[in-house]
Amino acid sequence: MKSSVIWLTACAFSLVLCQSVALEHVSAVFELLTSDCPTEPVNAEAVAAQSEPECSLLCTISSKCRLSVYLTDRAVCYRLSAMPPSTGSCGSRMVTRRKLLASEVSVGPSAPTSATPASSLSEASVIQNLSSNFVLWYNFKKSFKNFVNQSVYQAEPVNVTEQSPVDGVRLQGSSGSYVKVSTAEFSKYFAFGKQYSMFFQGKFSCNSVDKCISSFLDVNNPTTPTNLYIKSDGNITARVQFASGTLSSSLMTWASGCAGDSVERLMSFGINFVGMTFSSNAYYNGSMIKSIHMSMVFSGSGSFPKIHDNLLIGNCMSASIKPFDGWLQCWALLTGNLDAAQFDQLRNACSL
Repeated sequence: MKSSVIWLTACAFSLVLCQSVALEHVSAVFELLTSDCPTEPVNAEAVAAQSEPECSLLCTISSKCRLSVYLTDRAVCYRLSAMPPSTGSCGSRMVTRRKLLASEVSVGPSAPTSATPASSLSEASVIQNLSSNFVLWYNFKKSFKNFVNQSVYQAEPVNVTEQSPVDGVRLQGSSGSYVKVSTAEFSKYFAFGKQYSMFFQGKFSCNSVDKCISSFLDVNNPTTPTNLYIKSDGNITARVQFASGTLSSSLMTWASGCAGDSVERLMSFGINFVGMTFSSNAYYNGSMIKSIHMSMVFSGSGSFPKIHDNLLIGNCMSASIKPFDGWLQCWALLTGNLDAAQFDQLRNACSL
């Protein structure tokens, strides 16, 4: 059985998925099975689940569960205490993950798939093709305007002194140097159950600090951000904070393989949020990469209506995530999810 491995962590308190059981950093590591899957009918109780990550989470919080089985066409989850005696091939409608024992855990970056050929479409053509999905598209090599609709959501440079038609705008890695966009009422795009995509391209180094790419937050209370950043190990992490509901936040990390040195390299990546958590596949420099960590936090009901009212590109207003230092080229937010070819179109449009 060869496949990707993910971490799944449940934290705090969930009235929905944890059935009123208090959880304290419950975690598990899962291996996606590509063979030896259970045959149907599965001899276990079926539980409704909105997504496959929710099924894995249900298995995480069950001490007896060793196998999570999710049927995509029926949106049901099975939690098995052991591998069934009868197994077969893994069909496209069944997602099966095996919870690893502590002695089996060994997590490393997944190898990216082969690159998808870049599109030759112009920037205007890309915007037209994805017009129903685009919310924000900035090409800082040209201007601070939102190319989707130049009359709204214009970006504001804050202590940005360098702009190049080749490299974009230069941020110096200080908390006072970033690009700001007023995004009042943007929580509607990040609500539980919504789907969205983000894309970024820039020229920078993956040095030994966590580096901010962008953050949606309440600048007066930046403790609950929706972040996109590069970790000190070069991996990409995205976190979404929900404005209300039992599920407080969701986070995922992908293995990008970005070299940990001081050399500035041109990099582009894109992520998809699929309603409850992020897609396990992310776009990185023309290839799709796999996730290596996923977590969800449940903290009961709450209401934070202003937590997506400001977009800061290059500053996460966090002591642990340092401001961006390097060249910003393009940044985009779209509704729905993009495939590799569509991310390629954005990459190509930004490189023109």
